[in-house]
Amino acid sequence: MQQRKCILIIGMILLFVFAENTKANILVMNGLTHEHQAVQGEVRNGIIELKNVSQQPQSVQLYQRDYWYSHQGENRHDTPGTLKRSNAGWININPTFVTLAPEETVTVEYEITIPAVDSLTGTYWSVIMVEGLQPPDTAATEGIRINTVIRYAVQIITHIGNSGTVNITFLRFNLSKQENGTELAVVLENIGQRLVKPEVSIEIYDSNGTTLGVTTAESRKLYPGTSANFFLDLSHLQTGSYTGILIADCGDDYVFGSNLTLDIKDD
Repeated sequence: MQQRKCILIIGMILLFVFAENTKANILVMNGLTHEHQAVQGEVRNGIIELKNVSQQPQSVQLYQRDYWYSHQGENRHDTPGTLKRSNAGWININPTFVTLAPEETVTVEYEITIPAVDSLTGTYWSVIMVEGLQPPDTAATEGIRINTVIRYAVQIITHIGNSGTVNITFLRFNLSKQENGTELAVVLENIGQRLVKPEVSIEIYDSNGTTLGVTTAESRKLYPGTSANFFLDLSHLQTGSYTGILIADCGDDYVFGSNLTLDIKDD
């Protein structure tokens, strides 16, 4: 038993050392989300601005992936063109490989050519992966050597004009006790054709119908066919029964709501 404890302690120290030595030598300077609005047959151009913040030359490769996620924690970066709403085939990146001198900033251009297809509607997207290339380690050391690769996923979003439906559904509500108090998790799924960024909030009322204020969750994007958790902090509520009006505001008069009854128990 004593020997096993020693092994666990050593493992923890090694993990700590690797974490301390891991840092991003390449930064994406102009954001990880790029949105473009166009119609069929048009061309849009964009750039990805990279900076080498180290004192050594750094090489970077850029390549494409599709991107999908769900409220269950699944995140996929699939082969380009896997998703029905992938725009990966519309995008040309130039260059796809670049070496940056110390402290150098480089601009990588991309071009989006929207197909002249009348059936296109709503939002299409994919990601450009920006991956630093780790030089081979030629040090004469024994054992297993771990190299950490830093990657960014730059989301390239194309909206076909103002077309496409906006529609979300409430999949699930879960009231739970956390360290800081009660939390309401709301699962939303985008069942429409356009990207939405819901502002999720709930107004709480006590048994007398008196409002106890509005709580808002952190906003996040929902692509068509994806789902996500939105967390509402209800730690200010005491034990008892309440009612709530839950709102998911997607902008442009697209507002979705649900009435809830909340029973806060003293577990």
